[in-house]
Amino acid sequence: MPENFVAHGCSFTNYKWPCWPNYIKWFTGGTMLNRAEVGSANETIARRVVESVHKDDPKHIYIMWSGANRYEMWDERNNIHTGGHRDPEKHKYWVNNFQNDNQNNYRTLVNIMFAQLFLEKHQVPYTMMVWRGDVLSDKFPIYNDIDWSKFVFYKDNKGLWEFAEDNFSQYYLAGESHPPPIAHYYWVKDVLFKSDVLCPPDELDKLRNWYG
Repeated sequence: MPENFVAHGCSFTNYKWPCWPNYIKWFTGGTMLNRAEVGSANETIARRVVESVHKDDPKHIYIMWSGANRYEMWDERNNIHTGGHRDPEKHKYWVNNFQNDNQNNYRTLVNIMFAQLFLEKHQVPYTMMVWRGDVLSDKFPIYNDIDWSKFVFYKDNKGLWEFAEDNFSQYYLAGESHPPPIAHYYWVKDVLFKSDVLCPPDELDKLRNWYG
C-alpha cells in the first residue's frame, strides 16, 4: 500500500495550477493527498489536520498556515463556510465589531500549538510553513510554547509569498498574486528539502513556460 503524505493550507497550497504539494512526491515517492481549500482560515486548517489523522492514515503531514484574519462560519445546518461569512455585509460587520489584529494573531498561534500537540499525541510526523511572514507574531508568551524546529522558513521567518516575489516575479501570470508553478517547485526543492537534485530538463522547461 503506498504511503500517504497529506497537505493542508489555503490557495497557496491548492490552486488552479500545481502547487507545492504536487512536487513533494518528486522527492519522497508515495502519494500526496492535498486537503487544502481556497480561502481556508487557520482554524479550518487545524480542524482538517485532525480529520486527516483520523481518515487518511498519513505518513507525514505538511501544513502551510494562512492569513491570520480569516475565520470560518458554521450555519444552522452545520455547513461550514471557510474564509469568512458569505454575505459581504455580514462579513464586514463581523470584522469591524468582533475582530482585531492582535486577536487574530493570537488565535493563529493557538491553532498552531493545538495542531502540534494533537499531531505529537498521535505520533504523526509533520512539517509546518507559512504562506507569508506576517502570519506570525512574537508579542505573546504562547509564541515560546510552539516548537519552531518543526517549521521551515525562507530568510529566517518568511514564507512562500516572499520567496516567490524575490526569485520568480518574471514568471507570474499577469494580474495574479498567486505564485507560479515554478516557484512552488523550487520552494519544495530549495526550502523544504534543501536538495541539490534538479528535476529532468523537460519538466523544468514545462515549469518555465507554464502559461505559454
